[in-house]
Amino acid sequence: MKPKVLHTYLLKAYLPPFFMTLFIGVFVFFLIHVFTYMDDIIGKGMGAWVLVQFFFFSFLTFIPVAMPLAVLLSSIMTFGNLAENYELAAMKSSGLSLFKIIRPVFVFIVFLACFTFVFNNFILPKITLKSARMLWDIRQAKPTLSIKEGVYYSQLEGYSIKVGKKSKDGQTLYNLNIYDHSEGKGNNIQLYADSGIMKTSADTNYLQIKLSNGSRYEDIMEEEEHRRTRPLMQLIYQELNVNVDMSSFKMKQTEEALFQDHHEMMNIWQIAKELDTMNLAIEKKHTNLQNQFTNYFVPRTLKTSGFAKEHIPLKKFYGSLNNDEFRRCVENAQNLVRSSSSYIDSINDEIFSKNINRLDFSIGWHKKISISFACIVLFFVGASLGAIIRKGGMGLPVVVAVMFFLLYYVVSIIFEDLVIQEVYTVFFGTWFPLMLFLPLGIFLTYKAAKDSALFDMSSYIDPIKKLLNRKKEHADPPVMQ
Repeated sequence: MKPKVLHTYLLKAYLPPFFMTLFIGVFVFFLIHVFTYMDDIIGKGMGAWVLVQFFFFSFLTFIPVAMPLAVLLSSIMTFGNLAENYELAAMKSSGLSLFKIIRPVFVFIVFLACFTFVFNNFILPKITLKSARMLWDIRQAKPTLSIKEGVYYSQLEGYSIKVGKKSKDGQTLYNLNIYDHSEGKGNNIQLYADSGIMKTSADTNYLQIKLSNGSRYEDIMEEEEHRRTRPLMQLIYQELNVNVDMSSFKMKQTEEALFQDHHEMMNIWQIAKELDTMNLAIEKKHTNLQNQFTNYFVPRTLKTSGFAKEHIPLKKFYGSLNNDEFRRCVENAQNLVRSSSSYIDSINDEIFSKNINRLDFSIGWHKKISISFACIVLFFVGASLGAIIRKGGMGLPVVVAVMFFLLYYVVSIIFEDLVIQEVYTVFFGTWFPLMLFLPLGIFLTYKAAKDSALFDMSSYIDPIKKLLNRKKEHADPPVMQ
């Protein structure tokens, strides 16, 4: 098989499983994300276009997370299928080493790693920003209007509505009680009606209620004297139109600038700039604490209660005080210690919070780069596992790939938590999963190149059987004729 033909053949064999597993991986992470916030999404009356945009942006945000899984799984499936059909053995018998066979796919993986970095650094922050902003707006929106029979509905700002009975069409209402407290003076306006027709305006900004055969009562509270005399105005009507503002039910678009302070919405240069700012803020806190002790706490201790004189030794100063003055000095010193301790605790809490935020940003900076290298490392793990297992398709390769990816994912989360707890440095904690899988990839690639039967159980069981049979032969005495 000519090199160019071989390269095309291998890429055609690799690309379909890769895109399929990438889509499945992203879809699984996307479903987990959507189900997490399902209670905040349903019942809000969001338009189809709003939901399509939100789902689209949310779906794209999981591409970098699913990329290593797709590389690992597709590599095992592709090379396992080649090995199962003896195509890999045929290529090796023609004089090609395993490294030359996987070279075209490896070049594609390198380009894929570069694309992952570009996507992570330039595209993902904008997508994440839009997704986070839309999720916030959806969660803040009120549920759709749902007035039940016999229950006061208070979701309409400034109004409470009770309906005795509703018709099947949901628009005709009977025995209505409406309390209007939109002016902020309490329930000073009450409306009662035998029936009414409810519908929303054309622009959906108002709820229009056409009341029939009822009365309207209003407590007049315009002047101070009205609080004493409590005058009442009554209106008997046959038909009355009431417009209720429903703008609070609409999803409002929050400014995206309010969400730009998280590392997921930044590229590596913006994160680095933010880290410099955080380091300066933490250093400034330490400097202020040092200055506070040098210029305030220590001088004040030496001049407790105003009795201390300059250039007088402290022992001599306290010896010159009477009992009452000495007691006052001790009380002032205790108060000063308590004040100093509270100040130190507050500064430590602020520094701790800022340091946690700084570590989180540092982890985000390293993860934007480490995911690209994870694609390369997991490719060697997957390709060599496929060549050794010699099984393709969606069976055993999927199980093995998911186990290895879960190991990588769990180790990543554990060491990120250890970094936050300052057990390990940021560099070690974020790159340790790759440090763990890199030797494994090298070892598996070496075994695959040597056609080692690493997962063939007979290669482990047969030597044991031979050893046991040999011991049995030596143990049994020869039979005398």
